[in-house]
Amino acid sequence: MRERSGRPSVVRPGIICALLLALFTSQGCLSYSSFQSARIVERGHPHSTVGISRSVHLDEDNNGVSWWTVDGDMRFGIARRIDGSVRVSVFHNLPEGRGGSQISVDLRGGIIKDCLAVAFPFSITLGDFYLYSLRAMPGFIGTIPLGEHFEITGAARAHVYLRVMELSAIGYNLGLGITAPSGAWTIRPEVGWLTFAGVNSDITYFQYGVGLEHNFVVETAGGESLR
Repeated sequence: MRERSGRPSVVRPGIICALLLALFTSQGCLSYSSFQSARIVERGHPHSTVGISRSVHLDEDNNGVSWWTVDGDMRFGIARRIDGSVRVSVFHNLPEGRGGSQISVDLRGGIIKDCLAVAFPFSITLGDFYLYSLRAMPGFIGTIPLGEHFEITGAARAHVYLRVMELSAIGYNLGLGITAPSGAWTIRPEVGWLTFAGVNSDITYFQYGVGLEHNFVVETAGGESLR
């Protein structure tokens, strides 16, 4: 929170309560989609993902409010079991017309090859004042391969809002991975839930969307798959 020159650094309890209320009712509906699996990208190889999702507040009083988010992600293999990504999300609120953007960086490490990974995303959200956030989202991603071109993926991540430490949530994602025979493209339909913790445990958001992942390097010169 920015301090204006000449003002005391002590924030009154009423201001804190107002800020918390704004954060509870707005930040939770921003992007928390996953559109990924536990498969670590091979070192030196790039993957990209684009996605679109819609988030709704599961509350009778907020049925008319929803957030649409468009995501773009570039992921690179860093080491044998580590990859990282940079992600840009643009979101817009209907029917109120508010919106903003979110920049995320993510390190992901493989625990069980192609089946279990740990993720450490960190995001900065920009928009109107009450949408500003610094968010850490550590968690796990699990994948069940069902054949060469089909998989089921689930993710569970904590959402810690670093500007207001009293605010936290748990996000869950469940999706499919359907890969083309060439291995170059994977479609990832997905649903997600974001539930706040503590006294705000009755606040939940639901999200659904679809991502399209591209593997830039899918075959060696001899035609052998790199996946």
